[in-house]
Amino acid sequence: MHNKTRFQYWIIIVAIIFVALPNFSKAQTSISSPYSRFGIGETNVFNNSINNAMGGVGYAYRRNNSINYMNPASYAGIDTTSFVFDVGYYTEWLTLSNNQYKSSGNKAGLSHLLVGFPIGNKFKFALGLIPMSSVEFSTSETIVDTVLGKHTKSYESLGGLNKALLGISFAPIKNLSIGVNLEYVFGNYYKSSTIAFPDSTYMYSSRVENNYHVNAFNFNLGLQYFQPLSNGDKIGIGVVYDLPSKFPTDNVLSRYTFTTSAGLEYMKDSINEENSSNSIEYPSTIGLGLSYEKPNKLFIGIDGRYMTWSDFKFQSDYKNTYFVNNLKVSLGGEWRPDIYGNYFQKSIYRFGVFYDNGMLEFNNNRINEMGVSFGIGLPIKKSNTMINISFEYLNKGTKENNLIEEDYFRIGLSFSAKDLWFFKRKYQ
Repeated sequence: MHNKTRFQYWIIIVAIIFVALPNFSKAQTSISSPYSRFGIGETNVFNNSINNAMGGVGYAYRRNNSINYMNPASYAGIDTTSFVFDVGYYTEWLTLSNNQYKSSGNKAGLSHLLVGFPIGNKFKFALGLIPMSSVEFSTSETIVDTVLGKHTKSYESLGGLNKALLGISFAPIKNLSIGVNLEYVFGNYYKSSTIAFPDSTYMYSSRVENNYHVNAFNFNLGLQYFQPLSNGDKIGIGVVYDLPSKFPTDNVLSRYTFTTSAGLEYMKDSINEENSSNSIEYPSTIGLGLSYEKPNKLFIGIDGRYMTWSDFKFQSDYKNTYFVNNLKVSLGGEWRPDIYGNYFQKSIYRFGVFYDNGMLEFNNNRINEMGVSFGIGLPIKKSNTMINISFEYLNKGTKENNLIEEDYFRIGLSFSAKDLWFFKRKYQ
């Protein structure tokens, strides 16, 4: 099969998988972390199947047939005549529990959509779309008192942020590369609080809604250096830095009353609507990664990431109450038995662990997180393409002091392909 035909064939196959899996997931019960109500939501969104299978390792990782946006300096690994396409999807099952209750559900989504290409020998570029955070939280309680009678108080938060990025890397000297991700951050948050009187025919229910619209620009920097050893192996170091950022927000505050009939809401009075501007103050990040590699055989890496969440403010005039600085440490690697062997010897086997001491603290209880993972990279014969599958188990939070513990099981699927789109044939 011609290279172009084969490439298009696998694009079609993976497109079918990506269409089918979300439809399956919609049949499941959607559920999200209650901790997503704080800050910008869940920030431990799925990265990609390669990095997640290695416990999140990626700062000192570079390949020519996939795009590692954890460190923009890694784009230097793209070949000078190649076009790289990288897309991923994930689904996760989440169980929430405390000392009295337990619930579970499922959600799924796109993890990344990226393309990479060279401009000359020293500059490499990446374009893509990546989720940054997600919020999906609701809670309610029924109260009976002598003043208001029976009524229900409910709270809801929905939304999240995404990033559209332009990445650039430059290799000034052999073995050294530097890079930058220029990001357009966009998204919406919806938060509401409602008091409802389901059994009353004369008392109106009331709701306060806050809508936050985010449109901002951000950038982060990266560096990678690989030192060859006398036996052909190499030692790598990767550094990333994300500057503290201020994301402007356009806000709309609405208050109104309504009644409910046959499950439908009917607005009665819109008391007022206020428009304002504010901002989200996002913390800085510094990451360091070290790696040891036997090319086409073995890769071992360890990453550390530190974020100054104590500087975070959702709106600049809100006091930061629960956020603390956090550290995440990841250890992982990949092994390829024999690049010239049979199919399963050519496949890549990945493994990893991580520990995150958490960015939230309630009553001296840190909401930490830990996980284990493994995965496999399945090569497509006679091509530079790979189907990557990852499996993860994560544990987050605690049941102490009536807090909530979360157990995740994630499956990730990504497709990375490289084709010689910049190669000019001499013979037809």
